[in-house]
Amino acid sequence: MQGNNHDFEEREQQRKARFRVGSNGVSTPFILEYLERVLPTTLDFLNFSDAELYLKKEKSLVLLRVLHYGESKEFFWKEEQQELGKSTLGKIAQMVEPCVLDLNEEQPPDLNQRIVRSGFHSIHCFPIRAESGVLGVLCLADKKIDVLDEKVRDVLMGTAAVIGAVVYHERKSLEAKRTIVMEERERIGMDLHDGIIQSLYGVGLSLQNAMLQNNSNETESKQHIDDALDAINDSIRDIRAYILDLRPRQLRNQDLYMGIESLIREFRANTLVDVELEKDIKHIERIPDESSEILFHVCQEALANIAKHAKATKVNVRLWETPQRVMLKVNDDGVGFDLAKINQRLGHGLSNMTTRVEAVGGGIEIISIRHQGTTVLAWVPNNLS
Repeated sequence: MQGNNHDFEEREQQRKARFRVGSNGVSTPFILEYLERVLPTTLDFLNFSDAELYLKKEKSLVLLRVLHYGESKEFFWKEEQQELGKSTLGKIAQMVEPCVLDLNEEQPPDLNQRIVRSGFHSIHCFPIRAESGVLGVLCLADKKIDVLDEKVRDVLMGTAAVIGAVVYHERKSLEAKRTIVMEERERIGMDLHDGIIQSLYGVGLSLQNAMLQNNSNETESKQHIDDALDAINDSIRDIRAYILDLRPRQLRNQDLYMGIESLIREFRANTLVDVELEKDIKHIERIPDESSEILFHVCQEALANIAKHAKATKVNVRLWETPQRVMLKVNDDGVGFDLAKINQRLGHGLSNMTTRVEAVGGGIEIISIRHQGTTVLAWVPNNLS
């Protein structure tokens, strides 16, 4: 067994030594790790010694060399960048079917002539495509392989298709994350401008008035300073509320009880608001992870909204079960709001909570009365019984 492990480790080291990673910006660590795991196995199985992969830059007509794998130190093409529709490889990328460059008959000007002199006779090129269109080209070569068996050709077409799917979905995932980040930046900017920045602007005006009246009217001057101190304290409270809302949270190795207790401890520390937690579930560990995460994030969103908007003095969090549902209720004695007139930022948070619970067949109900408080009631299907 030790000999087999040693041979495996040696082969893995040889494979890693044959990899040369090219340009950044078109591939992620996930894509490269996938290729480093899958591509060598495929090439070894099909007896190809060398391969190159070019991927298209997002929102560009340029292909970039992402990696070269093989025994040869020579790249197939002179340039690291290839333009779609213009260079030889750029034209091949726009094809639907794979093609073979017979180097004994055709040697394009952008080909690296050293690979011909080193003994390669052909390059097999497989366009990589996905729903978004052209994504790149997989090029393969071996000094002993000129003609591909039909089954080998099918395997390589399938390999190119899988690479295309991985690249496409990874890029879509990154695009979605970037969109979320931009939306959050815009939301935070609007919140800061409408709340904290305006408060600090008011502090400045109060202090300016205090300075102007310092000698003429001591009472008014003192009132302006008191107003400024109140505004500063309000801003500190708001900043703490935003920190509470923005800090990333996951249950990790905690169960739902422990996660909600952590949220409440942090909420208390940042707002100094009294919170009572009631819990009545016999087998909390049986709640599916996805449902636990959803109720956890609903509780997080509800507490963050209370910290930022409610001006509450008391909050009650209750977690319990019925034969059909696992229930979470968060209610406060704050100022409340008119559900028909909620602002865009608060509405976005409520929409997020609704989307989360409905994704697992649950639901959510929000009741808010002006000057009396707000109740958020969420539930997910009960799989505990």
